[in-house]
Amino acid sequence: MILALVAVLLAGCGQPYKLRGTPYNPVIPAPEIEGTNLDGQPFRLSTLSGKVKVLFFGYTFCPDVCPLTLANMNGVYNELAENDRGKVAFIFISVDPDRDTPERLAGYVHAFNPAFYGVTVPADALETVKRDYGVFAEKQVLDSQQSAADYLMNHSAFVYVIDERGDLREIFAHTSPKQDIAADISHFLRD
Repeated sequence: MILALVAVLLAGCGQPYKLRGTPYNPVIPAPEIEGTNLDGQPFRLSTLSGKVKVLFFGYTFCPDVCPLTLANMNGVYNELAENDRGKVAFIFISVDPDRDTPERLAGYVHAFNPAFYGVTVPADALETVKRDYGVFAEKQVLDSQQSAADYLMNHSAFVYVIDERGDLREIFAHTSPKQDIAADISHFLRD
């Protein structure tokens, strides 16, 4: 009886890890992103080689999805083992470069976690980045009588996970449980 139980337990040890997000199949290299980080310094995604990258797109004037996503990503950060946190880069890419200056991004993103990046990509380059990542984002003017600066951005809300080699591995809904995202990040760090 004991031998049978040991055999069953050992059989489960050989099971491959099952990702909790939606995997990219095939795995593809993450498209480059270049812009300005919230500290005013140039940003290139490829310079973060050797780290797992968690990428999400949004804007600072967002009334609901973006603050919820950033709060969830802070929860993911806190779920990670303390010695793993420095091996992961959380990156908020603005889809509203007209209003999201580095200074504005710094105040907004750092309110959730001072270790996070906040990146503005020039408008012409942002179109390529959005296409490369399959991101939808467009202005929605609320009232034609209001100021041209008074608008919302309709946008998709996904979290992308890029492994240490720079390959796009999976995508999550922005509402995915923090434990699931953290578990997959930990898997990539050990894989």
